[in-house]
Amino acid sequence: MKKLKYKKFQGLHIVCKKCGKQIEISNVEYKGCNHPIEKQRYKAVITINGGRKTKDLKSLEYDEAVKELLDFKEELANPISIVIPKQKKVVKHDLITDCVLMFGDWLENVDVPKHEQKIRTDKYIKECIGYVQRMVDFIGRSGYNLNKFTIYEMNKYIIGEYVEYLLILTDKATTYNHNIRALKNFYNFLINEKEYVIPNLVKKIKLKYENPDPRSVEDDDLTKILNKIDEISNEPNIKVYKNGVKKNMFRPYIRTSIELAAYTGMRLEEIAIFKYSDLKFHPDGRMAYLEGTDLKFERTHNLDSTREKKIVYIPITPELEDLFNRLNYKEHINSDKYILDEEENLSRNTVTKQMSHSFTFFRDKAGVPKNISIKHLRKTFLTKLETQTGLTTAAGYQKTANVIHKNYIDKRKIVQEIANRGFGYFKE
Repeated sequence: MKKLKYKKFQGLHIVCKKCGKQIEISNVEYKGCNHPIEKQRYKAVITINGGRKTKDLKSLEYDEAVKELLDFKEELANPISIVIPKQKKVVKHDLITDCVLMFGDWLENVDVPKHEQKIRTDKYIKECIGYVQRMVDFIGRSGYNLNKFTIYEMNKYIIGEYVEYLLILTDKATTYNHNIRALKNFYNFLINEKEYVIPNLVKKIKLKYENPDPRSVEDDDLTKILNKIDEISNEPNIKVYKNGVKKNMFRPYIRTSIELAAYTGMRLEEIAIFKYSDLKFHPDGRMAYLEGTDLKFERTHNLDSTREKKIVYIPITPELEDLFNRLNYKEHINSDKYILDEEENLSRNTVTKQMSHSFTFFRDKAGVPKNISIKHLRKTFLTKLETQTGLTTAAGYQKTANVIHKNYIDKRKIVQEIANRGFGYFKE
């Protein structure tokens, strides 16, 4: 049997890592070890201060193993030696395309120290990189060679031309602002994180003012949509897209999804994960409330699950109670079955998309104005909750009253309710 080369040297031995036997001279003499050379290792055994220290050596060459043994012996003789860890070399790239790739790695926390890491969703990272890449593509279309164009060649005139391009390309203030915020993050990363000595060319770009105009859905319009679903549910509700693809827009849970959106005020993705076990009861068996999860808050503030989930307690209104009765909720009490469940094991993301697309389809069939979407039902609910109770903020649907009043409350309904309650300047 082939063995490692051996010459007698103080403290040097050969062991078999398979059976643990010492095999310097003869495998027969040392209890019959017949394992191959791949299982053999040189081993240092040093006696120091009355104790015995051992170490498996890395080298399979005799001379190198002896050097390792001597280094180990020196290390034991000088235990206070300080080892200075090598610092990672910071790599800087000049090409703007490489800078974008580097930005993407940073967003994903690649080579970012633990205490500086931020948890970001895949969606946010993808969108952020997409916005920055849009600027890079614009530079390429403007005649610059992206294989040679460096971040140092960027100037305020190129940025100015790109801003003009964005103003034409985007029709919504929010879309424009998303693009600009991504560029600001990109430059902040290069200057603050990577310490590039470059001017912050996007610092002076002003964001557009976003003027939210919350609109609620009229009661008659909601009734028209629900009635239209009942009326044509047995028809082939097929939508033909521009690319020729045909899709059936009806699902058995579509009406239920719209009613849940209207009667709970929750977002579509939050409605899709409702389970019958989220329905809570009084001791006497009456429905008490429905528990929802604020998924937007979870993504923003609790993506690492270090906090308790933000639960929204949804009141049981007469409309919601009637819906659960029609769903025969008593058959599913405390069940983990999704309320919106077609028994097809659909992903919750698929259900969310179908809710939105089907609402639009039946809205058009019902002749309801096109400026209304299923998302407006959340605004409708919160507006009704505010006008009838004034407890919208306390209910916990949003973090602050300012967010609710700015983005969700239909001011037209507020002034109508004020008039309905008989407000008058000189009222006795």
